[in-house]
Amino acid sequence: MSALEVSGLAFAYDGALAVRDVSLAVQPGEIVALLGANGAGKSTTVRMIAGVLNPQKGAIRFGGQAMTGVPSHHVVRRGITLVPEGRLVFPQMTVMENLQLGAHVKQRGEVGALVEQAFTLFPRLAERRSQLAGSMSGGEQQMLAIARGLMAEPKLIILDEPSLGLMPIVTQEVFRLIEAVNKRGISVLLVEQNLHQALRIAHRGYVLEKGSVVLAGTGEELLANDYVRKAFLGH
Repeated sequence: MSALEVSGLAFAYDGALAVRDVSLAVQPGEIVALLGANGAGKSTTVRMIAGVLNPQKGAIRFGGQAMTGVPSHHVVRRGITLVPEGRLVFPQMTVMENLQLGAHVKQRGEVGALVEQAFTLFPRLAERRSQLAGSMSGGEQQMLAIARGLMAEPKLIILDEPSLGLMPIVTQEVFRLIEAVNKRGISVLLVEQNLHQALRIAHRGYVLEKGSVVLAGTGEELLANDYVRKAFLGH
């Protein structure tokens, strides 16, 4: 059974179709990349999966349960968290306070252990636990955003453009951390414009164009695909 099954999703903003007919799956323990240019429908797709937007057509199932139209706070409780584009940490709150907010669906007695797990995976955050999030670098804020998403103990974490605006050396560190998260048994749906980095770590990927899936395959297959190389990698 797929961890996540999405079929025929469609969504329009004020009559303008952003997603036309998107179907995809994420198997347990996989990293799946969702790729495409700006405006291809990637963020709209993951917002529907996360319950932020209600699909106008199509169906979402997770762990065998129907998820179509389930509000976002219930989606989190069922095991899916979204780390949105732009990091969106709470800048006037400390690292510790941001992490504690990420555990809002957990019992109070569980929070301390979850924080320590986050600090083990992200030791730089442990060093900055009392620092205001807004005073940290972009890479550190991205680490905090991912760590906050993990505080709900998701089975699937959705990362929307985690490398956006980061320097190449920081981007490499973020992708290394994504692999480390996945090795803990957490499935990852990764939205990225950095196709080379995303497909290097992804088990499989889907390429969106104008709101529809135009290609699907393993990471290696998509990296070797002439269309992908010409359209996205400049080869």
